[in-house]
Amino acid sequence: MKKLLLTSALVGSLVSGLSVANAATTVSGNLGISYVATSNEQSGATSGSHNGFGAENQINMAATGDLNNGMKYAAGFSWEFDGSETFVDGNAFEGTYIEFISGGTTFGISADRAPNIDGIGANYVGYGYSKIDGVGTSIVTTSNTEVYGNFGFNVRQDLGGGNVISAFYAPNSGSKVGRDIHNGTTKAVIDGGESAYNLNYTGKIAGADIKAGLVTTNGAATYSDATAQGLAISYPFGKTKVGFSYAKTESSAATGAVSTELTTWQYGIAQAVSDTVSVGLTYVDADTNASGKTNEKVVIAAVGYNLGPVSVQVQYKSAEDIGGTTGQDASSLGMYVGTKF
Repeated sequence: MKKLLLTSALVGSLVSGLSVANAATTVSGNLGISYVATSNEQSGATSGSHNGFGAENQINMAATGDLNNGMKYAAGFSWEFDGSETFVDGNAFEGTYIEFISGGTTFGISADRAPNIDGIGANYVGYGYSKIDGVGTSIVTTSNTEVYGNFGFNVRQDLGGGNVISAFYAPNSGSKVGRDIHNGTTKAVIDGGESAYNLNYTGKIAGADIKAGLVTTNGAATYSDATAQGLAISYPFGKTKVGFSYAKTESSAATGAVSTELTTWQYGIAQAVSDTVSVGLTYVDADTNASGKTNEKVVIAAVGYNLGPVSVQVQYKSAEDIGGTTGQDASSLGMYVGTKF
């Protein structure tokens, strides 16, 4: 027994005696404050017109360095506080990862780190999602059933020339908050959902910037398989940028039920008026296969002003037939001020 204890102590000292001599650690962050005034023109809508502030604050810790086997590594985590989020909110802990790097290949264990198609769109100057929040149920696809916020395994391969392919696998798609190192809690929290994965590509083809992805969440007790696809192509020439995006999600409320499909097309154009001022225009068309529904349409006009360390964006949104319901309209005027440090 004494020999075993000595051996265990030796192993513990080897494991815990990590060296950071070859590591470089950085601290960064961002701060954004918005103000939005929304006019709700929907007849019989439950939420009326409103205005108010929003905030998104984040602090990032990151380290990079060399391993003693010749490989490199990267590790980090983020504290994100959107609106009223606090340390006790699971969403406050994001961007957690440890990665091992060999040449152009990266393998890691992470949450909120893997490439994804969340929020894919063609709003090149404005900020936030393309839908108008707080005025009803929109059918504009945004989250695309993404699972990158769960803990899982990711691998990326740099193909050169700005082309990268990646894959992410989450064993438990329903539990986004990792437990403590002892993994001690109820099964419902630890094993919250079935497995999921996403595949992504980002790169350049014939001068165009391309982003594409596929997400699949395997069936659980409350839903059958959910899938999402996304594609965004933009082409910059001179001081002008034009492009489009396509996103589709498909899921059902229960196994054997009729699937719900949401499809969104976005078309955008942006122009640099000067070295500091840009303008943009985006048209959004969203559709659903639900009976009796029509297309939801959103137009976004935005102006961006680059002040160096601070950016200012002003945008106007006008939405028609929100949720696919004829006559349910709204508009909003918002301003965003952001900085990085």
